[in-house]
Amino acid sequence: MEIIIKQIKEIDSDLNNVICRAEKCRQDAERGINVNHSSDFSWSKEDKLKSLFEYLEDAKNDIDQLKDDVKVIKAYLTNLLDDVEYESIRCKAIGV
Repeated sequence: MEIIIKQIKEIDSDLNNVICRAEKCRQDAERGINVNHSSDFSWSKEDKLKSLFEYLEDAKNDIDQLKDDVKVIKAYLTNLLDDVEYESIRCKAIGV
């Protein structure tokens, strides 16, 4: 049981890290929007579009990385669930 609790805590920590990174990614995207709507810059439309597309590309890459990380966590969780189910069946079989 201690091993299962440790693994659950690791999954919880991994999920918290992904959540924090997702928030940072959202802030980066918001910064890109704000920079391009700021009156402090006298950028041409073309420059603003180029900048927005750069931020959009960065956001896409960030989302892809977050998605990959969530898939890894899900696989880890699935394996843990399999282990718990196996242990449950084993305990029933031996009468524990």
